[in-house]
Amino acid sequence: MLSRVADSLYWMSRYMERCDGMLRMLKINYAASQDDMDEFSWVPALKLFSYMDDQEAAAISKNSRDVLLYMVIAKENSNSVLNIVTKARENGRSVQDHITKEMWQCLNDFY
Repeated sequence: MLSRVADSLYWMSRYMERCDGMLRMLKINYAASQDDMDEFSWVPALKLFSYMDDQEAAAISKNSRDVLLYMVIAKENSNSVLNIVTKARENGRSVQDHITKEMWQCLNDFY
């Protein structure tokens, strides 16, 4: 019982940290892409946070909007922000008795 609670709390926190890191990276890369649209490449970010090979990443990286949609709300991307927050919420729900109401509310608001 205790190890299940600890495991769920660990993964809930890990997913939220991953989401935070990804959103920070996307924000910085988006700002950089606006400075030099012709020379900027989203390929490193796509390879870092998704399971794309070089060809797939190069195909989608031509348009910043497509990259952001894929990285933030694409259901087919298991590492999208939407899927990561969903996983964090599922872990939080399984240990709802062991977290504060405020923490549960924050997870639901973010979801």
